[in-house]
Amino acid sequence: MSKHASDDILTSVSRRNFIRTGTCGLMTIGPLVNTISQLKLMQSAAASTISNDYKAIVCLFLRGGCDMNNVLIPIGSNPQKAAYQSDRSVIQINESDIATAGTAINEPNSGDQQYGLHTALPKLAAAYNAGQAAFVTNVGTLAEPTTRANYESVAHPIQLFSHSDQTTQWMSSVSDKAFSSGWGGRVADLINDTSNPDSEISMMITASGNNQFMVSPGGSIPQYSVSSTGAISLASYGSNYSNALNEDGSYRTNATGQRLRALEEIMAYSHAHILEKGYNTAVRRARESEAKVANAFSIKDGLSYTNPDTNSSESVVFETVFAAHGVGGTSLAEEFIAILNMIAGREALGNSRQIFFIDLGGFDNHASLLLGQEPLLAQLDNCLAAYNECLDIIALADATFNTNQVTLFSASDFNRTWTANSDDPEDAGTDHAWGTHTFVMGGAVNGGQFYGRGYPELAVGGADDVPQGTRGRWIPTTSVDEYSAVLAHWFGISYGSSEMATIFPNLSRFVASNATGPAAELDFLANA
Repeated sequence: MSKHASDDILTSVSRRNFIRTGTCGLMTIGPLVNTISQLKLMQSAAASTISNDYKAIVCLFLRGGCDMNNVLIPIGSNPQKAAYQSDRSVIQINESDIATAGTAINEPNSGDQQYGLHTALPKLAAAYNAGQAAFVTNVGTLAEPTTRANYESVAHPIQLFSHSDQTTQWMSSVSDKAFSSGWGGRVADLINDTSNPDSEISMMITASGNNQFMVSPGGSIPQYSVSSTGAISLASYGSNYSNALNEDGSYRTNATGQRLRALEEIMAYSHAHILEKGYNTAVRRARESEAKVANAFSIKDGLSYTNPDTNSSESVVFETVFAAHGVGGTSLAEEFIAILNMIAGREALGNSRQIFFIDLGGFDNHASLLLGQEPLLAQLDNCLAAYNECLDIIALADATFNTNQVTLFSASDFNRTWTANSDDPEDAGTDHAWGTHTFVMGGAVNGGQFYGRGYPELAVGGADDVPQGTRGRWIPTTSVDEYSAVLAHWFGISYGSSEMATIFPNLSRFVASNATGPAAELDFLANA
């Protein structure tokens, strides 16, 4: 059978069914699988024009369980300030240092400047005070509504307080069943065909490697990995095969080029086994996908904008912005740059809906909380500021883009215990807990406010503490399901629809099943 005839047969099979039936077989084939399994097998399509309703969500996961009790801090006349200063003891952030760092924030529902952020987060505080960011308080995994009063009689998340289980449940939103897919993957499975009919690449892009958030049902939509320089190439072939191919696409005469030539000549032969045919097609499509990612990345190189500070024309160079914020070359900066390149080059990808994933690890601070958390939060703060600045630059350089089209949200395994595990300020850390605080950023965010069902009572044995224990673990008052559903609704999933119920099967336990929109206390996104 000719190459073209075999291609015709393969393209007559639906993308979703082919991937669903072929993925398991491919998983047994060789060292290229880790890359190939991330690639979407797609039919050839003409370049598409991205409509004005382009939307992207960015999941920023803080791995290890970030201690948010030291991120969102009661100060000033806040009645919980005394409890914070007493109970946090050797691990507290001093109010005088918050004033010096300029991280006080305004919470309209509680009076001015009654909270402060960690002293390493002045740029996040500025974004919040400018209405560009918001916090959602006391969010966590829940199997059903839980209070201190009913704690003993309701179902709890599987393996509560476990890193791996709680990370999985944040990414899946299903806390009472074994993991099967992530909520991002379920969104993609349901809307990809209708929202991205001319898609050139998967709508799920990860800059942090494979993750559970992007696992779709049956592997219907793969997650595609990128780096700050482009697609992650097949093993040993370099970035976009630059060390194997000449600029005109011909093979280079070096060993790498000849190895690629030999591989592709082998793939050109007919094969009797369907898995071999599928494997060869996957490798060919890997090359095609990398070319499309390269096209997307190259769009940024052709953009320029008028710098409002200097009134001069400048090229769009994301690396320069991150370097100016002091985080150039850091792993988190590289991940942000990767997705910024994809956003700037969205026209080449053909997706009106896009989901991105990045993460920052190191927050499992059982010891030396003050010393360990500060540099991580400083890196986060500067990367967020650079990311926001780059989105503004894209909007200046590209009249078809505005910052309302991209929303970033944070997540983490869980919060940490309210009290420290040592009296030594250099050694003291905190341990695994439950309800935490998250933040959202973007032009569509109704910023400068707290959302959720209230900041927890900061007291061991208080209204929001679990009944057992003496360390302080807040029972979440907003479920991950509710928090995530607001993002999915903004993305285009209707409340009360069968799609919303499929994505969040436990959502009806927390909100009315016929709800037409988010509850007022969770309405943190405009024009949802």
